[in-house]
Amino acid sequence: MKSKTVKLKENNYDFVVFAIVSAEDDSYLVWNINNILMLDLKRTEHPVLKNRISDGKTVSCFNYMCNNTGIEYLFIGNKYGELELFPQLSNVDFILKISGNLTNECIKHIAVAIRTVKGITACINLNVKKTPLFDVFGKI
Repeated sequence: MKSKTVKLKENNYDFVVFAIVSAEDDSYLVWNINNILMLDLKRTEHPVLKNRISDGKTVSCFNYMCNNTGIEYLFIGNKYGELELFPQLSNVDFILKISGNLTNECIKHIAVAIRTVKGITACINLNVKKTPLFDVFGKI
């Protein structure tokens, strides 16, 4: 009898987007995420997102690029009073976009770690590749 070989394919993603629900402020969450994931997210100004809100308001945006892995982390606030950067995600307070060579195991590890952050009510891995949001997140 001829033996069969089963090949398991590991999916690699260019980026993954987590929707985060929390009543806490951005600085508190970033401090906790930095501690749990051993990151160094720092406040930055994002040129694309800056143009999406009215003058006088600043976008809550934190960025970190890991030189060892080449993975970039971008933590973005979604709600600014009545305005939402991503109106399709009206129940979401923050977005965490992670770009780079990500494996399923890496994504799972990050999701589990984020869910342990004090103050986070929900953390959902968005499957944006099948939605119009894919283009939006691809540009930021």
